[in-house]
Amino acid sequence: MRGKSGLLAFALVTCWVFQAQAAHQSRARTETWDAPPPDEQLAADPTLIPPAQGAIFVPAMTDPRLEPPYLVYKDGKLLHTVSTGRRAIVTPGVYDVQLGSGPPEQRLRRKVLVKEGQTTVVPPTWGAVVVRIVDERFTPFRGSYELLALPKRQSLGVGLGADVELGDEERTWILAPGKYMLIRSGANFQARRDFFTFRLAPGEQIDITLVIERETGVFLGAGEVELPDRLIKNKDLRINLVLGGDAEVNRRSDMVGFRSGFGFTLGGFVDFLLQYKPQKHYVYTRLKLEEKQVKLPGTSFQKDLDELKFGTVYVYRVVPWFGPYIRVSAQTALFPGTTYLESPTEIIEVDRSDRVVANHGVHQGKFRLSAPLAPSEIKGGVGLGFIAVASNWFDANIRLGFGGRMLFNRGLYTLRASGTDGVLNILKMSDAKQYGIEGTIVASLRITRWVVATTELELLEPVTDWKNPIVDWQSNVGLRLASFVSFNYIFKMLLDRDRSAYLQTEHRLVLRLSWQIL
Repeated sequence: MRGKSGLLAFALVTCWVFQAQAAHQSRARTETWDAPPPDEQLAADPTLIPPAQGAIFVPAMTDPRLEPPYLVYKDGKLLHTVSTGRRAIVTPGVYDVQLGSGPPEQRLRRKVLVKEGQTTVVPPTWGAVVVRIVDERFTPFRGSYELLALPKRQSLGVGLGADVELGDEERTWILAPGKYMLIRSGANFQARRDFFTFRLAPGEQIDITLVIERETGVFLGAGEVELPDRLIKNKDLRINLVLGGDAEVNRRSDMVGFRSGFGFTLGGFVDFLLQYKPQKHYVYTRLKLEEKQVKLPGTSFQKDLDELKFGTVYVYRVVPWFGPYIRVSAQTALFPGTTYLESPTEIIEVDRSDRVVANHGVHQGKFRLSAPLAPSEIKGGVGLGFIAVASNWFDANIRLGFGGRMLFNRGLYTLRASGTDGVLNILKMSDAKQYGIEGTIVASLRITRWVVATTELELLEPVTDWKNPIVDWQSNVGLRLASFVSFNYIFKMLLDRDRSAYLQTEHRLVLRLSWQIL
């Protein structure tokens, strides 16, 4: 009896020691996570379990927005697609859970039993990998790499770095424990250079810094290396200051303050960007000053684009892809606006019906159309924001709410066709204010690491004048030629009756040089 009792006691002690060691290892692994431990995530999840229902919960290791969602299947049928860190509500029963990165056939699968009124937590036996791409100056940029699973060298996909100017964040790879390899995107799977291997343990998050030469894509180094203090002091805060200059050829039609037709401009810009992105909040602030001189056929250089823009947006993330927002923006010109008269021209002020209001006499050379800080526009709005699509190659965000704008023209004149040689008609624009339903779509498409396309469409439907919506659309396709040189095509369209009776359009081909100061 004593022998049996001793063996039983030994077995109990051994089991207790094993469980204690396993619990210690589990705690140690969660300490590597950016996200809180699973029990804290469960407590923070606001999802309620209805009567006669149960739930499945897959914990997040990093920011759930940056992890692939998990899928819930029943008898081979897809029932739910849910972000990690959130419950999936189901009826009691047995379900298949699919999670992880890579092609569907390579993702992890778990079978779970759900009981009424209870949450079944899927044990985090997988791992998380975050790859941060920097150049030789430790500046983050949108480089690329390919991830392979060893030893079979199966491709799990292409990963991209973060372009801080576009508000990017590195996506998290959710992988089975094992050995993996990073290689140059498009390189041979049997690569003997430009590669890095690492091992991922169950329940562990690892952060890899990958140093790549911007121009060639060559790997310069990689490892679990901490970034410089200036980059990791506050990982939620990003500040950028960019100085630059450019040369462009443009074609404008009915743009207020500009002559219609072709032009060649030289100019410079200062662009300041601040982003603050803790888990529940998002703050985006941008201040940009752009000044240009234009050369029109048969004329000397004169003032062209003169634009100071400020905008800030705050979003509270109720869930990773949805939340209320508030935004404020302003735009103005710093210097007076003029038009150049090549020969003596009579200036006639007219109203919107082209009836004569005043005769300003005959002028030649520069004629002043606007005062400094004219026009000035202030816009604001509140509503709900949605992340419609978030992937490594395409992102789309939608905002819908109630907004308004105030336009201070400050005596600004716009040009009107007169139909008579030697006569120029001008129209004095009045101040305006509107409020109504607003909508915004912001999207970006990354075709390769060298080509990025962005578009932003803003719409304000005034409640007092719904037949005349205000539409502002801007798109940009950029080809990066080197780390500091890019070639861009920019299209702008503005429909705003209080600025002009005509649809304003602009096409620009821009060769841009830029230097990142911060």
